[in-house]
Amino acid sequence: MEGEGLPDVGLDQCREVLPIISEVDRNLLSHIRAYIETEVDQLGSTAQVIENTTAYKNILTAIKREYDESIDVLLKGQKDSLFLQRKLKSMASEPATFVAYKNRVTQLQKKIEIINKNTSGLEARLQIAKESSYLKNRLTDELLLPQEETSHFKHISGLTFEESVNVADLCKHLRKLESRLKDAKVNKETKYVPVQIKTKITQEISQKMQQWEELVTTNEQLKLRYSKLKIIADAVATWGYSDKSVSLTEFILPSLTKAKSLKEVDQLWPGVFDDDNPGNIDEAAYLLEYVESFTKLFDDKQYKAAAIYVANCPRGILHNMEIMEKFKAVTEYEGYVSPLLDFFEAVINSYSAVRHPPIAKMSLEGVKCALTHNRLDLVIRWVMQQRLTCSEALGDALYDYGETELQDFETCMALAQTVYNKCGVHKKAVLCMCRVGELTGAMGYIHDSKRFSLDDYLFLLNNYQNTELLRSLTHEWKGNPAVFSIGQAVLWLVSTDPKDAGFHLLQEIYDQGQGALEQAILNDRVSTLEDWQEIADACNANSFNKLAKGIFRVLTSQEGGTVITFTSDDDKDGAKLTEHVLL
Repeated sequence: MEGEGLPDVGLDQCREVLPIISEVDRNLLSHIRAYIETEVDQLGSTAQVIENTTAYKNILTAIKREYDESIDVLLKGQKDSLFLQRKLKSMASEPATFVAYKNRVTQLQKKIEIINKNTSGLEARLQIAKESSYLKNRLTDELLLPQEETSHFKHISGLTFEESVNVADLCKHLRKLESRLKDAKVNKETKYVPVQIKTKITQEISQKMQQWEELVTTNEQLKLRYSKLKIIADAVATWGYSDKSVSLTEFILPSLTKAKSLKEVDQLWPGVFDDDNPGNIDEAAYLLEYVESFTKLFDDKQYKAAAIYVANCPRGILHNMEIMEKFKAVTEYEGYVSPLLDFFEAVINSYSAVRHPPIAKMSLEGVKCALTHNRLDLVIRWVMQQRLTCSEALGDALYDYGETELQDFETCMALAQTVYNKCGVHKKAVLCMCRVGELTGAMGYIHDSKRFSLDDYLFLLNNYQNTELLRSLTHEWKGNPAVFSIGQAVLWLVSTDPKDAGFHLLQEIYDQGQGALEQAILNDRVSTLEDWQEIADACNANSFNKLAKGIFRVLTSQEGGTVITFTSDDDKDGAKLTEHVLL
């Protein structure tokens, strides 16, 4: 049928493409469309609509024809539109393509010019090479002797045959040989000796080593003899100070037996025989010379070199406070880095984790000096690489620096916490964790260390007045009982300056609702009713009347036989409100 060949274009697409302006036409079209949809639904097939609707067959056929023609027009317009769009895009890109081709032509022309120039140069060089080769061959033919006259000549090592007959090359080679001959003569006089001298020296060394072995054996015997005599001498001296109730022979008999049984030198007196090593004979003179060299560098104001000299000194003899004070006293110097910072950077960096770092006082001075010059990077390296002796004062210096330099606050708190951990100042380590918001870690530290006292908790509350910390301390934590009483905490805070801290903490609990304040009071197993009445009186005296009344209501709601007296500032007559807690 005719309806089976329709393109797949719906009525909705026609609605969008063919707008209808007249209201009457829109109503008519709407009624027709509704009627068609109703008929189609009843018949169940679009192909049978026209055939079964005989009354309107002519009208529907005309409508269908118009519909098909409209669809054909739309499809053709769509194809034409796509073709025109592509053509327009192609035409729009033609100027850019032309410009690109033009630029490419210019680039190729430049390359051709360069290639032509290079070609000309290469041709000229090739011509010169050809002419040079021709002249060389001509000169060689002229200079070559007849075969019978050159048969007795020898080839010169290091030269070609052409160089061997060239005067300039021969002169150059002669100069090289003369230089080598001169070096050989110098080496012969300075670096080499006759083989007889080597044999003589070897014999002398063998004799000295034999003498050394004999002296070592004798020395060991003398050490053993010294040890035995010292045992006996100590025994005689001890008998001399005794009451002499026992004869000397009987008294020293055990010592004689011990001395007789001694087979080798005991290390009872370390350092007595240190000078037996010949390497230690000039050590004192060497150390003295080292100190004098440092003094000369320092007096010449070569402070950086002097600092490096101190860092590399033997046995650390210059790593002391006196040397530090010398650098600290320097106020006039060249450059931006002070000699004192050079001293600390050289000395502290010379230590490793396995050796002893500077003493606590010097470590503190070094950190303060670095922080004064805003060299926090040095302090981080020193702390992380364990090049400092940790102390509470050192941790305080890092903590205070973080308070003033807010951009480095978290870094300084972490460094201070590390220092406090190493020197055992646990309360300040926890304070650092609280300051950076690590309350969970702080509580874990408190419960794991089990070294916190009441004073430590009061220190935390006094320096970090935070409701969450107070709640964590006064409640169970991961199955562990509360470590602190909320009543004790508030009493402590309201007794310190500024007093508002305790009231504000209590106010935050109160603002959560009456139930929160009641729960806090009832869970407090340490503070008594008198303690909470004291807190309520303090609240009332400091104009926190709502807090006072809230605490009072909780106290009066509990069973007991205590009479609690509460004074209200709101009472104009100053009367005392007395509430009795009934049994």
